[in-house]
Amino acid sequence: RYNRETLEIQYKGSNIYQILQMTVEVAREFFDAVPVVARKLQTLVDVGLSYITLGQSATTLSGGEAQRVKLALELSKRDTGRTLYILDEPTTGLHFQDIEMLLTVLHRLVDHGNTVLVIEHNLDVIKTADWLLDL
Repeated sequence: RYNRETLEIQYKGSNIYQILQMTVEVAREFFDAVPVVARKLQTLVDVGLSYITLGQSATTLSGGEAQRVKLALELSKRDTGRTLYILDEPTTGLHFQDIEMLLTVLHRLVDHGNTVLVIEHNLDVIKTADWLLDL
């Protein structure tokens, strides 16, 4: 996939192929000295995606994983405290621990003055809402 010349270029002893094989968790530690990169990787960890690899194709992500990647992208932007986030069943397919991590992130958004609207069937998520609309 990469030619010999490309693979000869290394950062901290790893070439591009090796870096793209790293999980987000490993890469966060690897890029700890590069704050802008470490912060973006930390947002992926915060939404429960520490296990995906940097080079993983977007087409291999589940719907819930893809939605959390988009959420992490938004979270890594400068927070104005005036953003409306609309999430459609963000916990679909998540394990309990991942749901807890996601809820922590969503509550942090609200604590910073943002509005989070969640369409959800998971009762554990529903019971944490400030307001409830049943249609």
